[in-house]
Formats: sequence, C-alpha cells, structure tokens
Amino acid sequence: MSDNKIIRLSANPEGFQNEADELEQEMFESAIPVQYTHSYYEDESKGLYIGVWDTTDMIEVAGRYECDEFMWLLEGSADIKNNKTGIKENVQAGESFVIPWGYDCQWHQTGYLRKFFVIYDHPNETLPSKPTYEGIIKPESQPKHELITTAHPFGIEINSPTQKSIISYQDESKKFTVGIWESESFNSEPQTFPNNQFIYVLEGTLKLIDDEQKVELFKTGDALFIPETASCSWHSSGPLRLLFTVVR
Repeated sequence: MSDNKIIRLSANPEGFQNEADELEQEMFESAIPVQYTHSYYEDESKGLYIGVWDTTDMIEVAGRYECDEFMWLLEGSADIKNNKTGIKENVQAGESFVIPWGYDCQWHQTGYLRKFFVIYDHPNETLPSKPTYEGIIKPESQPKHELITTAHPFGIEINSPTQKSIISYQDESKKFTVGIWESESFNSEPQTFPNNQFIYVLEGTLKLIDDEQKVELFKTGDALFIPETASCSWHSSGPLRLLFTVVR
C-alpha cells in the first residue's frame, strides 16, 4: 500500500534496473529476457499496480490475459498476436494500448522495450469466458468520434468551461475504464477523489494543489497517479487534453 498522495511518474526512476525481476523459462517461448520493474503504487487488496517496466526481446507463452492492463510505450515496439486468428497488432513507442482481461493473446517483441503500466487484476473475480473486446485497444488510434459532453467532474470556481470525454475501453464490471478527457481553461475547488486515476498529459498544462498546498505542474508528456481519497484542486490556463485510466 502506497501513501495517499499525488504521485509523479518518471520513465527512469531512481534505482531502476538495480535488481532484475525473477523469471522462469515456463513463462516464455523464447529465451528468458532481462526485465526490471519499478512500482509507484501497489495495493494487493484492490488488485491495483502502477509503475515502469522494461524488457529485452522475448516471446511470452500464449494464453488468456489474466488482468486488464493499460500501457504507454516509452521505448521500443511489440506485436500482440490474437491466438484465435493469428493476426498480430503492432504498438510503437509514443502509443498507448489496453490488453483486455481474458483476451487470448501472445506478446512478441524484438529489441528493448520500456513502458508505464496500470494493472487491475480483478481480485476475487473469476477469469471471464470471453474478454470485453477481442483485440487490443488504442485510445488515440480509434476511429474519430465526437467527444461526449459530460457533467463537470469538478466544482468550478469561476468560469464554466466546456469539458468533454470519450470512453475508449471499459470492462463489463465498469471497474476499469480508459478514455480521453478535454477541457477549456478552468479552476476547480479542492475535492477528494472517489477513484484511483492514472493520467497522461497529451496536451496542455495541469496544475494540482493538494490539501497541504503543495503545487505540482504537469505538462505535455508527463504522467501521474492520483490514489483514491487523495484531495486536490485542478487548474488549467489553456486547453487541456488528458489520457486517463480509472480503477473503481
């Protein structure tokens, strides 16, 4: 269990690659790769794990994916093979994607790869007979849909900006949700977050002020995590576009 504070994620955290992960040959069809994991947040009771992970080239054993996982590729590329059709979907550095819980797939990769990850392993739930979606989901590469205007998720202090969002993926239980959120300039009142939320800033600058009045600035390309019940206010002085993963 991690502290209940806003967490800034770095692609190269201190101490990363000091100690390699312990791996077994039965996990791979290729030779055993070298992998490192840095955990920024983990709560086994919630089934929630957030961090940075890297690996040398590998082919994992084929099988059904045992969690919902959102990933942002920082370096490298990978092919995710659909074991039923044999079709491979490619993901490159600078792209995000989701592998749905229960998807029958296999990870193929040549060369080095590093990623941010958000894992939700559905504690006390049985692996579904079929996934919510038969394939990987790339939030930014989906056919362009008009963003849906939603009720403001924040108590707005001054202006009433236009804020929109679109859901790219949601499991059947609606506990794991990935999407894109946009807003015009706004300032919010302090509030306690009801859910765990990973955020990647696609465009703009987000200023967060926590309940101790600590100010954090997040710009395009920055990643952060706000744990459930953390308290803060949100501020943006221009257009803001965020990629989000929410775990309820």
